[in-house]
Amino acid sequence: MLKKLVLLFALTSVVSAADVNFLIMPGEVIGPISPYIYGINDKGPVDTHTTVRRLGGNRMTGYNWVNNASNAGSDWHQTSDDWMCAQNLHYTDCDKPGSMVKQFVEQSQKFGLDSLITVPMAGYVAADKLGEVSEAEKAPSKRWKPIAFHKKGKFTLTPNPNDPVVYEDEFINYLVRNFKTAAEGGVKFYDLDNETAIWKGTHPRIHPKKTEYWEMVNKTEGLATNILLVDPTALIFGPVCYGWSEFMTLQDAPDSKELNGTFGTYLDFYLEQMKVLEQRHKKRLLHVLDLHWYPEAQGGGKRITENDISPESVEARLQAPRSLWDPGYVEKSWITQASTGGKPIQLLPWIKEKIEKHYPGTKMSFTEYDYGAGDHVSGGLAQADVLGLFGKFGVFLATYWGDLKTYNKAAFKIYRNYDGKNSSFGDTSVSSATEDVIQTSIYAATDSKNPGTLWIVVLNKNQKDSLHGKFKFKAKEAYKTYEAYGFDSKSADIKLVKNGNVDKDHFDYSLPPLSATLFVCH
Repeated sequence: MLKKLVLLFALTSVVSAADVNFLIMPGEVIGPISPYIYGINDKGPVDTHTTVRRLGGNRMTGYNWVNNASNAGSDWHQTSDDWMCAQNLHYTDCDKPGSMVKQFVEQSQKFGLDSLITVPMAGYVAADKLGEVSEAEKAPSKRWKPIAFHKKGKFTLTPNPNDPVVYEDEFINYLVRNFKTAAEGGVKFYDLDNETAIWKGTHPRIHPKKTEYWEMVNKTEGLATNILLVDPTALIFGPVCYGWSEFMTLQDAPDSKELNGTFGTYLDFYLEQMKVLEQRHKKRLLHVLDLHWYPEAQGGGKRITENDISPESVEARLQAPRSLWDPGYVEKSWITQASTGGKPIQLLPWIKEKIEKHYPGTKMSFTEYDYGAGDHVSGGLAQADVLGLFGKFGVFLATYWGDLKTYNKAAFKIYRNYDGKNSSFGDTSVSSATEDVIQTSIYAATDSKNPGTLWIVVLNKNQKDSLHGKFKFKAKEAYKTYEAYGFDSKSADIKLVKNGNVDKDHFDYSLPPLSATLFVCH
């Protein structure tokens, strides 16, 4: 599509080096933009007007809903305590069953956000809040409670913390009884645990052996089936992969070589088995293929997630979103050196192709991602680029991981609250193109509820120079005026910087270096 659009430029005059041509075709619809791509994890949304919040991360693998204890695993001395409830989220009643998650959902609803809740699946959860768990106390031991996906007896909202088993379907029932079903406005989304390939490294006291392909299928079947028995209207997310090595081999799972010989990668295998499970159960057990993406791209020998802001790291960070789509871009990382054979990653088309091949109709999500340097303009521009790509490529849900720093917030606000009144980018992605994908990015949208308005987000990734943007419309309807909002390297505050006119089918605009500009055209 991009090549076709670029070929549509018929330039009759000499173009200076600083000129960049953009083409916008509002009538050429790409598809709907899911509102759930503008999500965060367990932090407060401040004024970003985000849409969904996830309760997830390593702590949730060992989370015991009966007493709100969780285990830090290798992140902090294998410690079991009430940190998630009392110290991190600052909630109260941390000994009361379900209290931590209940308060999380209530807070999300107060903010106007939907919730994605992680449900443990590894096998054991923390029995107590007594601190470090030694190697000698690994599961099974009195420091852990085994979990079960199905309770044969009646559910209770007040289970006894001394009971020998923690029931996860009873946990879902607790949420439904408190908030109703997903269809009725309750919890809509459930993650099947977290980064399951590295349980052995992250949670060696719970799951000391490597995770296997068939283990994941069996556990997914058991947990998803019982979640949906309690709330048939909920959406199930899995397998919550941490990154590339999990996508490929489930982190070198013991059965990876054998099964990859037939299926190619772990994701291919997983999707194929999810289709088999649907045939067996006469309903979907997986609605959303859930992945994490922390870029491995490097600049100046440093990974971009290390927050370095040298010119080399900044440039690598600004270009890194191209690995999500661009067939002409090869990042500098161990992935392209050791796994793709020097070929582009093209992550979003690669995943979509696997879904279409093995399990059509499955949605796609990224419930953890971060491009680093959230307090620097390069982090804000990378974040804005990624949000644009998620919308353009039909990602269903995405939740940024980490504190929302100044430029992270600016990136969200350019799409979700650019005028301070929660005005938002459109809900329908339409065709747009730039002749220079290295220096610029462009995303355009219309809105089903606001006909006659067109939103265009444009990034200038040049670190030193302004670019003379020449914007041309190919549209049945004429656009007459625009407002330009933006942020740049001088300030993360989004400001109304210009009210302008469209001259028939085009307008020119000077894009400052390292800037994001939103045009709202009428």
